[in-house]
This record gives sequence, C-alpha cells and structure tokens, in this order.
Amino acid sequence: MLSRLAESFFWLGRNVERAEAIARVLDVSYTRAMDQYGHRDVRAERLWRSVMQCAGFSSDAKIASSGRAASDVFKHCAFDPENPNSIVSAVRFARTNALSLRSELTMEVWEVVNVIYLYVGDQNVRSVLREGPSKFLRRVRDWMQAFGGMSDATMSHGEGWNFLQVGRFVERAYMTARILEALEVEHEPWHESQRLLEMCCASVPFAQSSHRAPEASDAVEFIALAPDFPRSLRFCTREIDAAMHRISGSPEATFTNDAERRLGRMRALFDYTSIDEILAGGVRNFGANVRGEFELLSHDVEEVYFPRLPATPVEAEA
Repeated sequence: MLSRLAESFFWLGRNVERAEAIARVLDVSYTRAMDQYGHRDVRAERLWRSVMQCAGFSSDAKIASSGRAASDVFKHCAFDPENPNSIVSAVRFARTNALSLRSELTMEVWEVVNVIYLYVGDQNVRSVLREGPSKFLRRVRDWMQAFGGMSDATMSHGEGWNFLQVGRFVERAYMTARILEALEVEHEPWHESQRLLEMCCASVPFAQSSHRAPEASDAVEFIALAPDFPRSLRFCTREIDAAMHRISGSPEATFTNDAERRLGRMRALFDYTSIDEILAGGVRNFGANVRGEFELLSHDVEEVYFPRLPATPVEAEA
C-alpha cells in the first residue's frame, strides 16, 4: 500500500475516535454538572477544568468563572475551528482523510463520514446550547461509533483496514489515558469514579463484572487492565499489536521495527502490572506516563510507515 494511503487510513481512524471521545466526555460532564452542581459551585469549575485536560489542554488552562464555564468549555471543545482537538476540527480532518481514500472506502463507510460532516457543519453553538447539547453530542457519538461497525462489516480486512485499526485504537487508548490523568478518583466520592466509567462507556460492563461493593480502585483497574473490555488500555494495546503484526507479517511476540518493539514492552506492562502498583505511583501519574508512551508509539508508527523524507537537491550539471 502507498505510504500516503496508509497515513490517511491511520489518521482517519484517529480523528473519528477523537471526535467520538470528546463528544462522550462533554455529554457525561455536562449532564453531571447540571444534575449535581450549581453554577457557582467550585466543584463545577474543577469538573470543567478536567474536561479541558481530557481535550488536550494543561491542568491550569484558563476557563471562565461563574456560570459561563460550561458554555465556554463546550464552545471551545466542540465548535472552535482553531482548536485541533475540537469536534468540528476532528470531523473536518476525518472527512479530508476520507476524501483522499474515496476509492479505498466502501459506500457505507464514506456515507457515515460525510453525513456527520454535513450535520456538524449545519450546527452552531447558540442553537445547540438552546436545545440542550446532549442531542448534538449523542448524535456525533452514535455516528462515530457506527463508523467502527461499518468499517468492520463492509471493508476487506487488508492493509488499509489494519492501518485504520491502528489509528482507532491508538487514539482510543490515548484518550483513555488522558481521562485517567485528568480525573482525581482515588480520594473522591464514588460519583467521580462513576464519571470515569461513563466517560469510557464502561458503566454496564463494569457492573456486570463486579460482584461486590465497588471502590475507586476497582474502576481504575477495569479501565486500565481489563483484558476483554474494548476501551481498556490493555485491550487497546493488544489490538494495536495484532494489527501491526498483520501489517508487517512478523510473528507475534517478535518485532521487526521500533513500533513493534515498543508495543511488546507496553503489552508486558499491562499484562503484568497490578492495580496496587498503579495506586502506589498515583493514578494521574500512571495516566500521564501511559499517555506519553502512546504519543511515542504514534511517532514510531509514522517513522516506520510514512516517514517525512527530506528532498534530495538536484545537482546542477557541469
């Protein structure tokens, strides 16, 4: 496969996952803020600051005070075209990637990307906030999740689909790590752990797997180390590793490039780390370290499969 096509598949997967994750984080946080906190509650400001951190900003990012925090954060994370992590930016980038792959995508996959692009383009902050943001956010979330199902069900599972899988699961794990880094669940009441689970679509799977009164450590362990939950860090790393080995053709548990070597180390980390070790070092520190590893992994994938090669100057003829 041409390098430029592989890169477009990779970033299509990442941008689709990014839009879905930001929509889900905003929806969960907006609902909880309205249900639990007043406009001037200091806990509401802390909640919106964590949302900004999930969206890629530093923990000391400036946000509006008083009753404007919710609308300002929503505007910046959903509709700001200058913010590369906003929903509108991620959807726009995803459609640009899809356009460059038009002949490689099935009609069903293309329609999902195009429909959500047209829908988001028709919205504006004022009308969405007036009607309540949940309708908009859940439509974005549902269409982006539909993209995963459509691509799995209608595309041939060859190189292009495998690069798409790598992009999707890299971004999914990256956002999960950001959420762990942004939320303080260890010393907070259970509702903060519940918010963590809801941000990762894990409420029902966690409840089904738990057979005792849950604690914050149980929620963190599930999000980080669950072997069968599709959004856990452990599961995502395993899926990336499998897709990378299908692309290279090398046997599992071996490596032929830096990306596969890093994945081997990361798989070992999640397979053998215990929740006690995570808690001992701090959940937020763990999230920050894992986020850094996925940033390096993304760089490794780009260097191996779509590097930016310097142009060779043409020597003048004598």
